[in-house]
This record gives sequence, structure tokens and C-alpha cells, in this order.
Amino acid sequence: MKKKSILTALTALVIQAASVLHAQQLNPVGICYVEVNNNNMLNVGSYTLQNTNRQLFEVAIIFAANINYDVSKSRAYISNNNNVTKVLNDVNTYVRPLQQKGIKVLLDILGNHQGAGISNFPNREAARDFARQLAHTVYTYGLDGIDLDDEYAGYGNNGTGQPNSSSFVMLLQELKAAMPDKLITFYYLGPATTRQSYNGDAAGNYINYSWNPYYGTYSAPVVPPLNNSKLSAAAAWIQNSNPQSTSAATLSALATSTMNDGYGVFMWYDLNGADNAGYLSTGSNILYNENTLLTGPLYSWTQGNACDPPLGLEVTNVTGVSAKLNWTANTSQTYNIDYKPAGSAIWTNVASNYSGSNIMVNNLTLNTDYDWRIQSNCSATIKSTYLFAPRFNSGNGCGTPSGLQSESFLGTTTKVSWDAVGSASSYNLQYKTAAATAWTDVQNISANSYTLPGLTENTNYVWKVQAVCGGTNISTYSAETTFNSGFAPVQSPGPRSLSFNGSTQYLNAGQFNLSGNAVTFEGWVKVNAFKPNFPYISSVIGIEVGDNNSAILRFGDGNLASNKLQFILSFGSAQIKLNSITGLSTNTWNHIAATYDGSAMKIYINGVLDASVAASGNFTANGILYLGRNYENARTLNGFLDEFRVWKRALTASEILPDNCNVPASSPGLEANWKMNEGSGTGALDATANTHFATLINMSATNWKTDVACAAALSAKDVDSQKNSVNDVYPNPVKKGNDLHFSIKDSSANEIVLYDMAGKLIMSQKIDKNDMVINTRNLPVGTYLYKINSKDSKVKSSGKLIIE
Repeated sequence: MKKKSILTALTALVIQAASVLHAQQLNPVGICYVEVNNNNMLNVGSYTLQNTNRQLFEVAIIFAANINYDVSKSRAYISNNNNVTKVLNDVNTYVRPLQQKGIKVLLDILGNHQGAGISNFPNREAARDFARQLAHTVYTYGLDGIDLDDEYAGYGNNGTGQPNSSSFVMLLQELKAAMPDKLITFYYLGPATTRQSYNGDAAGNYINYSWNPYYGTYSAPVVPPLNNSKLSAAAAWIQNSNPQSTSAATLSALATSTMNDGYGVFMWYDLNGADNAGYLSTGSNILYNENTLLTGPLYSWTQGNACDPPLGLEVTNVTGVSAKLNWTANTSQTYNIDYKPAGSAIWTNVASNYSGSNIMVNNLTLNTDYDWRIQSNCSATIKSTYLFAPRFNSGNGCGTPSGLQSESFLGTTTKVSWDAVGSASSYNLQYKTAAATAWTDVQNISANSYTLPGLTENTNYVWKVQAVCGGTNISTYSAETTFNSGFAPVQSPGPRSLSFNGSTQYLNAGQFNLSGNAVTFEGWVKVNAFKPNFPYISSVIGIEVGDNNSAILRFGDGNLASNKLQFILSFGSAQIKLNSITGLSTNTWNHIAATYDGSAMKIYINGVLDASVAASGNFTANGILYLGRNYENARTLNGFLDEFRVWKRALTASEILPDNCNVPASSPGLEANWKMNEGSGTGALDATANTHFATLINMSATNWKTDVACAAALSAKDVDSQKNSVNDVYPNPVKKGNDLHFSIKDSSANEIVLYDMAGKLIMSQKIDKNDMVINTRNLPVGTYLYKINSKDSKVKSSGKLIIE
């Protein structure tokens, strides 16, 4: 009996040891994605296997952060929506409890239709910068790794390049170097799947696990040299009301094949807040010979608050011992700024709750690399996640040029300038198209400005400059700065509008970040015909990336009459839609405006408030802005647009009426103003200094129309003025066919505008030199009135001229 007791005890110990061993070496590894827009990460830790008490899921993935694109700096950056921000800013609540149970927590990152993705980094510098951002995020928030997903990038948008052969491998090399002790996994989808080898190195050398992305199917990723133990051929969407979710029968088949074929990973997607133990047991009984039990609570989820960090991060005024940290500020936010030497793990706070767009950091060490980061405070309790800036070197005492500016965008040339460095004897400059990999070098520039030649019209360029202080004492290059080369100047034939065919024609105005707590869309529209078919939408203007990223003004919706206006903004993960009460008629010009002031959204028609709805907080709208189109060509406008504007503030009712045909280009908050008077060419120019040139898509010269909402008007003062003290015009009179000279003596003069005596705009010409020449061969004989305007639309001089 004693021997039997001992044997029984030994047997129990062996079983217990085996159980422990099995728990430690459970195979296959359970991967679980959680859509944090809808569900709580903590539910991952609520399921254990019945006999061994092992967690069913060994890796939990936060789905998902995005790769966005900062057009102003030609830089990919990590963007976290309101729900990812909520998880990361409170990791003690949503991440640490999982890690304490032995579950690894990773952050998934995928594209966001802005042209940036893991497959099109143009060079190693760009790949390294993004890898550092990922690593900083992982270490700052105490995560266990990164999951890479090559979806929704929108490659080519914002002037970015298409996928290339080096990007994915370079990113992985740099990412593993930046976080050697963390996991890297690959959701096997997109261009990266066919771009896994570069210079004899394979992507799989840096990837820990990869899995099939097509739910309910069985197909193993091909990621050499990873073998079956690191792959999941199965992909199961945890069963719910979604018709794409995986049935229990299919789950059983996937689990059986996984065991038969010896795959060491099993991927589950979209764990929700319901009791899924029975469904999960269908798989776990086959995978581990154990039922799954719900042994923890089920957690609900409430949406996080939207709060974005600032963009435009760059470093200027680098002196060796100090540097200026810069960003594009939002006046409604404050900021927390930290820095550290690149080799340190400890961040030093520069400032908290700081208002402004730049700050000096001092006491730097010469020739040392530094990192810095910034976080927005949208309120006392609502903060963004950190955005990590490009690494910079403190330099050797030869100051890095700052104050980089570009101007005179003439299509094939652009003037660039920078603040002079006192000790510099010359400057070196590099520039390239945003999509290019190779730089063009310009050396030994004696002045602090240079006109770039031979540019391609309407193309995004990147440039940077360094100071030469003598001998080998050369500064680091400035941060990269972007510009669009614009369109070649055209002489306006007079007031014009643009017409759209309602199927293929629209304007692409490029990247806008309108996110904040105030905005206005306004302009003139004349509709030929409203959409007769579902969803009855005719787009006017806006950004539409998704329900959580949009600012749109359009006609119609699925349950809204096709001739009624609809104003849409995204707050958090949902949209607020405001519908007009009034329906508009066809073949009639109407002035329409939509505003948001932080407390209400409003629609105005011909200056009269038509509809409003209460709304508060910050909205999100960061993407390509289109006029005449959003989402798809079926939603394009059939009609005309004239004098359209975007404001980063809410116009008041009194502001909307008086100047709906003309506002100064420098008006506070005016972000873009397309007057649409060009009459020819391939773009609608932006009258502001912000260079939001709008490219005509599938349009030609026939789309410029004389059917306009806004005709030019001259005051009696303009007609009577003969003062030429500031700017001379000669000869006057001038013989038809000869050149007319405008001698520009005022450096603020920006534009020459010519009218006939009836007040009709005949032409406008941008001023780009002191002696402006206009040939009169295309002008009828007669008397004309001219204005010379400044950039803020103030009249610097005016008078009469005669063509004989």
C-alpha cells in the first residue's frame, strides 16, 4: 500500500511537471487581434485552457495605429487615433495586466491612404527615421513589439513614390537594430510580400512570426527563412454577426489542418466583449486538447478622446551647445516637450503645458546625436500620444541654417532662402523631387538665397541647406523642407469659373490637415443636375479618409434629398452630419458656407443661416482635399464652382456676406482661396501664400467658363486715380502690339490687375521682377484701368492707361 501511495504521488508529480512543461511550450502560439475602435484589450486575458490554466492567447495585438504622411516635411509618421491613444496613454490599465499574465502586447501599424507605407521608403534615412519612431513608441509605452501590415497605404498619394525593392528590408534591418529585444511580426499582405529580399538579405531574418491575412482560409505565408513553426496558415475571425467571420465548422477544419501540417502559430482576429469560450473551445480542443474557459471578467469599451500631436517637426539654429525645436502649433493646445541623447533611455523634460511653436534646448554636448518628442495637451485631461522627431546632431559650432522659405513658384523655377549664418562663408544646398532617391547638389552659394532651375511643373520638392564656416567646419544640414513648384503663370482673361461633368472631372488640392476645433468651407456653386441614383451625393469640397477622418460639404446622402446640403465632420470614430433645410435649384448660382466654431456646426445659404447642430471638441480631417469629388467618381459634381475658400477658423454670419466674392489673401485664418480666374492651364492657383495649388483632373481648356458668380468691381477712387508715385507705367499711351512696362518700386507689390472701363477683369499677372512687361497685341484698343496690389490685396497704386 505504501509503495502504491509513493507511485501515485510520483505519477502525480510527473503529470504536474508535464503540465507545467506543456504550459511553457504550448504549440501553436495563439495570436489575437483586438479592434480597439470597438473592443477592450483586457478581454484577451480572460480566456484560459481548462486543464493547464494556460492563457489561450500568448500575443495580443492592438489594432491599429497608422502610417500617416507629413507633407510639409516629406516624412512618414505614426498616427494614433482616439482609441489607440486611449490604450497607450493608459497602459497601466489596458496593457500591464495582460503582460503580467505572460501575454506579449504588440502595436499593429498600417497605412492610411496618405501615400506612406512600409514598402516605399525612398532611402535608408527615411526607413531609419520611421524605425526609430516605432522603437521609441514601443519603449515609451512598454510594449513588446510591432506588427507590420502593408494595407491602405495609397502609394503615390501626396507625391510619394510607389513600392520599391529596398524599403521593406531596410525598415526591418533598422527596426531590429533599434529594438533588438522586441518582437516583429508580419501580417502577410500587400506589396511587401513580394519585396522581401534586398542586397542578399531576407526580410524573414528579422521577423519572428507571420500569418495568413485572409479569414476563414488556409494558406501559409512565404517568408524565408521562417519555417512552419513560425507561421500561421490559418486565419480565424472570431464568430460574431459579421458575415465575414469564421464559422465553427471552418474553425475546426483550420485547427485540424494546422496540427496535421505542423504549423506553430494560430491567428485569431477581432476578439469582442462577448463570452466566446464555447466557440474558442472548438479550436483549442483540436490545437491543445483542452477546452477554453472564461476565467476572467468581460470588459466593455468606451471611445477615447481625439487629440493629435503637432506636425512639422524640425530642428533649427543648431550651434553645438543649443538648438531650436520647432513644430506647427495649434493655438488651442499646449505641449509637453522632452529630449535625450540618442544613447540614453532617459528623457529630459524641456517644458510642460507650453504654448508656442518652438523652444530652445540648451547645454547640449558638441557633435552628439539627440532625440526629441512632443505631446499635445488638448485639455487638462486629454493628451495625444508622443510624436517622435527626426534625430539631430548638435553640430560643431557652425550654425545650421534656419528660417527656410520658398516663394515665386513659377512652375519651372522656385526661389528658396534661409536666414544667414553669421560665421558662414558660403552654403551648400541639396534638392530633389519628393519621390526621388537621389539629391541634386548645389555648392558654394555665396548668398542666403537661390533660385532652383529646371523644375517640373506642379511637383512636390524637398530641399535642405548647410553652412560652410571655413575649411572643414561645415554645419549639419537643416531639416528637409518641402514646396510645390506650382504652375507656370497665366494671364487671366477675366472672371472665370470651372465646370465639372459629374462623372470624371474634379480638382485635387493636395494634402490638408484641418484637424482642430474650427473650420469654414465657403464658395459659389451652380448645379446643372443633382444625382438621380443612390446614394444621391454630389460632392462640393472636403476630405474623406474614413468615418474617423473627414470634413465634407456636399449635396445629398442615402436618406437626404439630392439637392440639400450636408456638412460632415469626424469626432472620434463617428461623424456628425448636418443637413440643410433648404433645397437648392439647378442652373442658379448660390453662395454656400459651412462653419464649425467648437460649439456648433452651421450651414449658410446666400449668407442666411439655414441649419445648425450642437457639436464640441476637436474634429479630425487630415488627408487629400478634393473639390467636385469625394470617395469615388460616382459622387462627383455636375455643375460649376467659383471663388472657393477654406478657413482654419469659423467665419461669423456678418463675415460671410460682405466679401463672398473677394477677400484679402492674407486674411487671418484663410488657408486656401481658389479664385478660378486662370482661364487656361492645368491648375487652379491658390491666392494665399500657402501654395495649395489644385490640379485639374480629366479636365481641359473647355472647363474654364465665363459663366461666373463673381464679376470684378471698381470703385470711383480706382477710376479717378492717376497716382504713379510708387510704381511707374510706360509708355502711356502705348501703341497696340508694343510692350507695356510696369516699373515696380514697391517690394510688397504682388499682382498687376487690368480692367476695362466697365469694370470687367481683363487680365491679372503675378509680379516676379522689378520690370514687368506685358505685350498689348491681344488687348483691344481703348482705355483701361489698372491696379497694382500687394500680397494682402491692398492697392499700392492704380490709374488709367490707353492702348492706341
